[in-house]
Amino acid sequence: MDTAIQYTESMTAFISTLLNTKGNKNVEQAQGRRFDRILVNGEVRFFVDKNTWEIFGAKSDFQYNPRRQYGKIDTASQFDWAALRPLSGTTIETVWLQREAEIQKSYKPRGRPRKVQP
Repeated sequence: MDTAIQYTESMTAFISTLLNTKGNKNVEQAQGRRFDRILVNGEVRFFVDKNTWEIFGAKSDFQYNPRRQYGKIDTASQFDWAALRPLSGTTIETVWLQREAEIQKSYKPRGRPRKVQP
């Protein structure tokens, strides 16, 4: 029961942080089985895993993006939600930069290779 109260308080703080971000007029929470979806100005922007409390970006209205991870809802105050980057000097910044470097290192161009003209 105590965990559920902490989750609710952290989610309320996360939503209020998003509401205070410039350009966000309306922020809503949509309940789901595994994820809570966060709608910003009518569009799904974030998914929050109910078990791990991790915040993910959205690929679509019903699909989360595992490559876009923004920490947990209890560390949401360490992010600049307008720029979607961690605040400099915070503890989450080093983890986030390390994750972004790993994504860039393993990135490969997609699609078919160009045909070589003889």
